[in-house]
Amino acid sequence: MLHHHFNITLRKLARQKNFTLLNVLGLGLSVGCCLMIFTLLRYHFSFDHHHSKAERIVRVVMDIKSDDAFPFPGAPMPMSKALRDEAAFVEKSAMRSALGEVLVMPQTPAQHKFLEKNDAFAWVEPDYFDILDLPFVAGDASVLHEPNTVVLTEKIAVKYFGHTNVIGQSLRIDNKVDLRVGGVLRDIPVNTDYPQELLASWVTLKNLPESKTYYDAWNGARGSNYCFALLRPGHTQAEMDNLLLQFRKTHPHPELADLFQYKSLPFLGMHFDTDYGFATNKKYLYALGIIGLFLLLTACVNFINMATAQALTRIREVGVRKALGSTKSQLFWQFLTETGLIVLGAMLVGWLLAKVSLPYLNQWLKITLSLRSGGVAMAGFMAILAVLLTFLAGFYPGWVQARIHPVYSMKGATDASGKGGFQVRRFLVGTQFAISQLLIICAAIVTAQLQYAQDSDWGFRPGAIVLLKVPETEKSANLQQQIQKIAGVQRVTRCYQPPASTTNNQNGVTFDNRPDPEPFMITDKPADEHYLETFGLKLVAGRNLFPADSAREFIVNETFVKKLNLASNEDILNKTIQVGALKGPVIGVVKDFHNWSLQGAIAPMVLNTQPRNYITCAVLLHQGNPEPALAQMKAAWETQFPNYYYEYEFMDNRFQEFVESEATTMRLVRTFAAVAVFIGCMGLFGLSTFLIARKRKEIGIRKTLGANIAGILWLFGKEYARLIGIAFVVAAPFAWWVMNGWLDDYVYRVSVGAGVFLLALLSSVVIAVFTIGFQSVKAALVNPVQSLRSDE
Repeated sequence: MLHHHFNITLRKLARQKNFTLLNVLGLGLSVGCCLMIFTLLRYHFSFDHHHSKAERIVRVVMDIKSDDAFPFPGAPMPMSKALRDEAAFVEKSAMRSALGEVLVMPQTPAQHKFLEKNDAFAWVEPDYFDILDLPFVAGDASVLHEPNTVVLTEKIAVKYFGHTNVIGQSLRIDNKVDLRVGGVLRDIPVNTDYPQELLASWVTLKNLPESKTYYDAWNGARGSNYCFALLRPGHTQAEMDNLLLQFRKTHPHPELADLFQYKSLPFLGMHFDTDYGFATNKKYLYALGIIGLFLLLTACVNFINMATAQALTRIREVGVRKALGSTKSQLFWQFLTETGLIVLGAMLVGWLLAKVSLPYLNQWLKITLSLRSGGVAMAGFMAILAVLLTFLAGFYPGWVQARIHPVYSMKGATDASGKGGFQVRRFLVGTQFAISQLLIICAAIVTAQLQYAQDSDWGFRPGAIVLLKVPETEKSANLQQQIQKIAGVQRVTRCYQPPASTTNNQNGVTFDNRPDPEPFMITDKPADEHYLETFGLKLVAGRNLFPADSAREFIVNETFVKKLNLASNEDILNKTIQVGALKGPVIGVVKDFHNWSLQGAIAPMVLNTQPRNYITCAVLLHQGNPEPALAQMKAAWETQFPNYYYEYEFMDNRFQEFVESEATTMRLVRTFAAVAVFIGCMGLFGLSTFLIARKRKEIGIRKTLGANIAGILWLFGKEYARLIGIAFVVAAPFAWWVMNGWLDDYVYRVSVGAGVFLLALLSSVVIAVFTIGFQSVKAALVNPVQSLRSDE
């Protein structure tokens, strides 16, 4: 029986090439998109699940007391030691402090330099390896009890030395400290938020000038100072939080006892934590999953419409089969077999499309996804998807065709599915219109928000400014003087970070000798007297900073003044403020500028001269060809820092980091929206085919009685106009609700006006006109004699 069904199906599909091709393409597109979305979702939801004790691991974070609690992902350096000493329910605890960028020089005859970025290097305590699963292929973690030791991954060992037999070799880090290799780790999986490939001993920090004063101190923390704790079996996170509440008293901040408010968070939840973790927002992943379902639904609706339209050509075939003894069940499974073969073809097409498209998705998202990485999960997903599509797309058309009465079919009845079937098709196509309009509205609003971010006045000049790293701050003044002499250089400033930066210092502030600090944190941006003019920042009161070799005076921003509830910017001038241990008068107020993305409000901010913190040299170039100036800047930099790795970055590129996530979201939404609209067009083609076939003789009669072409076209057009209108009424309010929820994350956002919704409505009309227009005009122009003679 199966062999019989299979042979008949192949012959039928071969005779209906257009029907088969359209359905394979439509379903294939949706399958390809779903495979990519599944691969992306599986990648994110698998992060750090390979650690066997992950369910018992927590990370200690803190809120910094302010008018609004400021979430901070790091912890003070002695936190893990305190947990080991005071928490009996903690089995192991360890600190990890990653460095965003580090210069590594393997001690080999070649003396190559490697600039490792993206937190590849970290200082860790030995128990880190008992908490996380980081297997050794040579050596073990005990070596990290000693200072000046490091372990590497196999990939890094081969990169530096050409082989993995590297125990006993030496590395020089940032031209400051030499580390001995004591172990080799298996390569780190890509689905981890802790990708460090060089892990050095924590005790080394005791002897480094920049960290030894903080080694046992509770007065601050770096954002990358993570504290991990492994709870003993049977103990809960609530016990940890109760202990951390006591730390405010037992380990207080030396200046303000409750400034740091500690708490613990589940290790496995950190990947999706946008405040303390790694900012992978779950709602975007869920949105992509919903879009994937919409694509499948659209493709299935398309198939159903095409199949029921095609059923008109098979009415007599069904009648003959039933007259010869075929049952409804046999006919149903015959049609389902046809659907199954189309779905199998679509699965192959979808897999090929996903394979070709994944490199572009990887480029957009800056990750590495592969269809092969799914293994059994991917095979299972494809099998479930194939079965699901077969029944979703094939059940209704098979049921409709199998229930056709043989008497009606032999008489040549043309409405095989009846009035009810036609109403179902109306509902399905209306659903397609609603999905298309929803996606068009979402894509338009995401695009508008991105454009708003790019066109907004951020309060500073992001133009032809080159940013140089300064590895030794004591030489920054010499570098500034040399670069200022270069032709093509307009201005040079030394600073901690440019105006828009993901790295910032947060500090407490005391105003005008008040007994208590202010109830808010400020952003402290060390910079010299050329900072304002280099970045185009504008003073609204007072004067600029004077040249100084220490912090003697401050410039604040307008938000700082507002936070103090002062009547005007002039009221703060010459008032004394204390930022951390630094104290001095306020001599100027700068116009507000954005220091984070548009998602956050502008924070209170101070500028002050602190040469020891000038780790960036910003160079404003004249307009024109920058290459000669860049070559001379490189020579000047290498004169000052011959043992370091030279690298520069344009401010424009740094600025793009703030809109990169939104740009990626926009690309994904627009791409999948376009695919859904394209598949929807196929559905319209199916319905128009059905309408034209159903009304062929009616058209001939109307033309015989004098109907003109416009009247014939309106016969088809009114059906789609009604469906588009109903779909808009359904889609517009839902889209408004969804996108307003998305925009709520932005303090500075685009307004959602009526124009976006009119655009979606107009787009649906245009799509309908172009999709069905050709067929409608063709049907209207057919000679009525041919229509009336037709046996279909």
